[in-house]
Amino acid sequence: MHKNRPVFRVQKSALIAAAAGCLALSFATPNQVATADDTSSGSDLGYCPRPGSEVIADGVQDMLSDQPAVAESTEQVLPVDSVPVLKGTQDNSLRVATYNAALSRDSAGELFEELSAPGTEDATEVARIIQTVRPDVLVLTGIDTDAGAKLAQAFNTNYLAVGSDDRTGVTYPYFYTDQSNAGVESGADLDRDGTIGGPGDALGYGDFPGQSSMIVYSKYPIDTARIRDFSSLPWSSVPDNSIPADFTELERDILPLSSVAHWDVPIEIDGEILHVLASATEDVSATPHAQARNSDQIRFWQDYLESDTNYILDHRGNRGPLEDNAAFVIAGSLKADPQGHGPAEPAAISELLQSETIVDPQQERTLPPTALGRGVLPNNPDAEYHTAPVPDTEGQTYRADYVLPGADLSVTDAGVLETGTAHNDVYRGHFGIQSSDNPHHMVWADIAIGK
Repeated sequence: MHKNRPVFRVQKSALIAAAAGCLALSFATPNQVATADDTSSGSDLGYCPRPGSEVIADGVQDMLSDQPAVAESTEQVLPVDSVPVLKGTQDNSLRVATYNAALSRDSAGELFEELSAPGTEDATEVARIIQTVRPDVLVLTGIDTDAGAKLAQAFNTNYLAVGSDDRTGVTYPYFYTDQSNAGVESGADLDRDGTIGGPGDALGYGDFPGQSSMIVYSKYPIDTARIRDFSSLPWSSVPDNSIPADFTELERDILPLSSVAHWDVPIEIDGEILHVLASATEDVSATPHAQARNSDQIRFWQDYLESDTNYILDHRGNRGPLEDNAAFVIAGSLKADPQGHGPAEPAAISELLQSETIVDPQQERTLPPTALGRGVLPNNPDAEYHTAPVPDTEGQTYRADYVLPGADLSVTDAGVLETGTAHNDVYRGHFGIQSSDNPHHMVWADIAIGK
């Protein structure tokens, strides 16, 4: 077990007007490419290699020479009191956030084509939400990554960095993305519909490889040499796993634990390393075995924090959990609610949240619940923590997205940014963001860093 010193405090989030005369920001930043060597080879390690997998970070300018033209970065000076924003972080604090962007299309290449120039409506709204919270580290889920680094850079340049009349752009000189299991054909009838093929039979639910996957953006350097990708870890290698009894031997052999990805992305901050443990887990409503897989995917992070866990194997062939006394934060879409409000069973997420290794800030909605009418569940006292709609259930929400720092870290502030709905004029009045078709909310936490 990791030794922990649970010293932390949580403050209610607040809204303030932007300071007068916002400083002009220049978005031109040098970008570099870094590709880590993939030395793992496969079967003798109990590891399932994925063709074409590569580690990409640090802006990847050299890889983007064939990218369609993108908008030039501009400076933006904003008028006094024009931008309602979240209160900035305290000195020596780092803001970590996760957000399900719901930026997914029906076919490969479609989203990348749209992001190659400014103006796509839902991508602009996602960027404005990110510009409101302005995280230092962002785990962005629910975004197609079939075009890899090129897509991540296009969104960074053409949307995040582009300011508007009431928002200052934000840019990230470092990011990480890689091939995920979503949409990768398995060759088996995993969804038990009598045919092989389609999203339910992929290694992770999806119509094409990389659909609705994940990107980590950072304002601080990513230590690419120490990234660990667990996306190819076989589900069958997890001790006491929940694989259904009716799975064939072939299905047990081919199905990885991750339906999207599990990454350990080390970020260097003033000479110290923070491990961002990022994942997007199985949607329990997707396939017959989704509940079992979701539970084991959540449990993986708890296993990763145990000092005596030996089954864990990364993409380089390195075994073992996170090193003792490492600083970390779990961030991403776990799609399970400890109170059982969503489609997933609450046992695995409840156990993780009660672990001595992490802090659960229990982020509440950034706007007062009284102003919001407590969202779409007016009589549910847990609704202020909810971040997503329950799939296929009209008007129901649940807590699906998490930022969970290690117990050694101090949390100085935390919250859930209310995204707004078609009937919520109160939200528009506070933030000036038009109502979006995306019902997901951004979760964030400010973590004390340094001495």
